[in-house]
Amino acid sequence: MTSSWAPGEEEYSSRPYVKPERRTFRLPDARPNHPTSSIRDDLNSSWKKYEGYLEDETSALGSVQQLLDKLLWKYASVLTAQPFEVAKVLLQVKLGDDPGNLAAIEAATPLTERPDSPDYEQEDSDSDGEPAYFSSNFPSTPSASHRQTPTRTRRPSTPATPSPPPRTPSHQLQISNTNSVLDVIARNWSKEGVWGTWKATNASFLYSVLQSLLENWSRSALAALLSVPDIGVEEDMLDAFTRSPHPWTTLGVAAAAAVVTGLILAPLDLVRTRFLVTPAARRTRGIWSALRCFPSYLCPSTLLIPTILHSLVHPVLTVSAPIILQSKFKLDWQLTPVSFSISKFCAASAALLVRLPLETVLRRAQVSVLSTRRYLAAFDAKEASLQTVVPVGPYTGVLATMYAIAAEEGSRAVPSQSTSKRGKTVTETVYLRGQGLAGLTRGWKISFVGLVGLWSAGMLSNIEDDTF
Repeated sequence: MTSSWAPGEEEYSSRPYVKPERRTFRLPDARPNHPTSSIRDDLNSSWKKYEGYLEDETSALGSVQQLLDKLLWKYASVLTAQPFEVAKVLLQVKLGDDPGNLAAIEAATPLTERPDSPDYEQEDSDSDGEPAYFSSNFPSTPSASHRQTPTRTRRPSTPATPSPPPRTPSHQLQISNTNSVLDVIARNWSKEGVWGTWKATNASFLYSVLQSLLENWSRSALAALLSVPDIGVEEDMLDAFTRSPHPWTTLGVAAAAAVVTGLILAPLDLVRTRFLVTPAARRTRGIWSALRCFPSYLCPSTLLIPTILHSLVHPVLTVSAPIILQSKFKLDWQLTPVSFSISKFCAASAALLVRLPLETVLRRAQVSVLSTRRYLAAFDAKEASLQTVVPVGPYTGVLATMYAIAAEEGSRAVPSQSTSKRGKTVTETVYLRGQGLAGLTRGWKISFVGLVGLWSAGMLSNIEDDTF
């Protein structure tokens, strides 16, 4: 019995359960074996061998390009905001104006004219004496003692002639409105030009980059030491804190990291402040040359408390408010995004109102440190005092400086009061001592405008993400 098998037949007819073996016939390659084909095969094998390394190199180049893009964007942001930052710092360190000339009037007023003087009280006691019941009908002739000692009478004091204001040095700006940042920018532009308007740009950029890097690194290090979950480096830190399993512990770690970063970068912040308040034509304007001139790279003892308080504002106020809203009022960033965003804006506004007075005190403390003989001799042994573009106010402590700015430094005009005198309306301007709350929050308008712009941009981006 013979069985026939045909190519391509898959089964035997009598035994369907048997799978036949496939037989393939490969014809020999008729093409000649050229050397180019072998070279091509070698190149293909080499490419497959190093393909993983090349992909890693491409991803590394992409990371470097992304880092350069971020640094370029950061520098552009600092360059845009630097004129406003220069004007704000100059207003913060500037000595309060005295438009009412109250200091000169008090200095020129005699002691007998002041209500708190003893002669003023003696005059009142003499006028309250008993009248003379027994007197002669003849006119009495005044004795010599009466002629030598005339009776004190209360007479209106002659207004003291206000002394002319001292001449402004040639290197200082003549600022007429201490509440206008744009006026300071215009004065600075007319006085020092481009270099004065954008001075300390490189120092501000370096400070912002190092602050971000050191704060993230120190936060991660502290989180690892304390066994606290690290939130990582994220764009929206508020959302990251609220998603943390232990938000209050994470908040404490973030506050400690901010304080450590502020203390480490205190010398660089001193250099930046020196560049901002001194004329742009000074010799020592380089960052590294100025740092080399510093007698110490540690935070001065005068700046410890202002630096710590200023560093705690952002993590304590800006971050704690959304955590409180989520834990107490059950406002979640996913379920109620609008309410959560509004709470973030309110927290940032409150942090701004607290940060500006502390920043004013910190800037004055930095100028006070730079004006000491130790730091002056480090830069120039012949320099007797620090030449600043504005007259700077003193620093006497955190609370004492705040009180002096608000209630003692210079004078301010209050709203005019109208009084009726014999049917006529008399309008007068009253001047009070001190700069008030406005002296502690100089530059708040431009800072608030920037805050509103960032919040509006964030809201629009969230709306676009939800729509598309």
